[in-house]
Amino acid sequence: MQTEASQAIREQIEADLDDHISRIQRAVQQPSVSVEHQGLREIAELMVEYLDDLGCEEAELVETDGAPGVWGYYDAGADTTVVNYGMLDTRPVGDEDDWTYDPFGGELVDHDEYGRVIYGRGSVKVKGAYVAWLNALTATKAALGDLPVNVMFLLEAEEINGSPYYYDMLAEYEDRIDAADACLCPLAGEGSDGNVTGSLGYKSALYFDMEVSGEAWGHGPEGGSIHAMSNATVDSPAWRLVDALASLTADNGREIEIDGYYDQYDPPTEAERDEIEAFVDELDANTDTPRAELWRHLPGLSRGDGEVSRLKDDLQEDVVEAFVQHFYSPESFNIQGIASGYLGPGTNTKPFTMPGDGRATFDLRMPRGYDPAVVRGQLRDHLDDHGFEDVDLDVSGQHTWCKTDPDSDLVDAVRAVVERHDRKLTLWPFSAGGVPWAVFGTKFEIPLLYGVGLGYGENSEGADEFFVVDGTDTVGGLVECELSHAEMLLAYAERVGEN
Repeated sequence: MQTEASQAIREQIEADLDDHISRIQRAVQQPSVSVEHQGLREIAELMVEYLDDLGCEEAELVETDGAPGVWGYYDAGADTTVVNYGMLDTRPVGDEDDWTYDPFGGELVDHDEYGRVIYGRGSVKVKGAYVAWLNALTATKAALGDLPVNVMFLLEAEEINGSPYYYDMLAEYEDRIDAADACLCPLAGEGSDGNVTGSLGYKSALYFDMEVSGEAWGHGPEGGSIHAMSNATVDSPAWRLVDALASLTADNGREIEIDGYYDQYDPPTEAERDEIEAFVDELDANTDTPRAELWRHLPGLSRGDGEVSRLKDDLQEDVVEAFVQHFYSPESFNIQGIASGYLGPGTNTKPFTMPGDGRATFDLRMPRGYDPAVVRGQLRDHLDDHGFEDVDLDVSGQHTWCKTDPDSDLVDAVRAVVERHDRKLTLWPFSAGGVPWAVFGTKFEIPLLYGVGLGYGENSEGADEFFVVDGTDTVGGLVECELSHAEMLLAYAERVGEN
């Protein structure tokens, strides 16, 4: 590790800290809620401005059929090139009455535990933390005269919408990205214990809606609803949706009956099982959770206001098998929601109606080896072959899987930086999520790490989200966050040079 370089960068970050805070505040103050189509062009334009400030030779909006994205390229004249994915949109605010501070205020406030923090939607996940990465690059250039690697940027503002246009942007710059050696996407990756987590792999995913209507079916009400008493003589599109759903799975969704779905499935190998068992042993050694309850650490179980008291029946006795199935099972076919007709009090919908349409929203997550494009075709064929030609299939996201070599130069570099700061890096063998940045690992066959780095925040899915500026003895503040990002580039460039 280049200690003198690190010290110079730290001093630069500390000297420019007020400006760095202001840049994060400005990004938080710009709403960018993709599901509400709010402020997406404006946040993309702000990122172009920040890339210009960095000195990128190329920094431009990328127009799509939806929200614009951003392309940037910084040429350091280096032998090594890193490509960087950026997510600029945020989740909705929710009920503003639940917020103590303006969700788009970006206010700098003294926190009882963490010193100064920046409040606002997207402050830590991930818009504010992403600006911290850009701040780190700006400070590195100022301190050292240049960056240790070339950096490509391809940013989107519709990840929460399923990244419907990201691959169109990717195709536009594919020839350029072919030159990248790794994909590094640092953010604020510390947990409340100060340790850093990340993932070596991601699942394939297909996010879609199934929609029915009286018009498409040729039965039932068209263009609206009619009185419920009509069901004696008129077919119901809502029941049509239920019948279509029932054709897809059996046993409460545990067996997928889409024709050909299991053709791509390869069970986990002994080596993969050994990897999971070693990871569970490591988790057992580093937490106070009883081994039989380590499943409570599975990603996703703690995200939301619900609680889980037990897993599926066949996973009750073997915690290692629970982890294996979490990452390698092909049966992850989740219904996010079903909507048709009357939805209850306070929903501005009427009771005693026969609705003329209905919709179910799904996420289908598949283990390594699955091509989501093949499954998409199988799903359409299944509906057609079972007499549901009228059921519309609206795909919002389609992501491939990837897996990064734990012994790659990129992983070695990130681990060295985290450990240098007296933190522990935990890299899950897989994530159960399906994400757009996985394409860099699959299509371009380069190592990929997302979300790693020092830095901390809370409430990213609730009210009063904040990003820590000052930090504590346990979690790093903004200086440590940005310094770790810069050091990752330095360490990676050094390792590539040695090899």
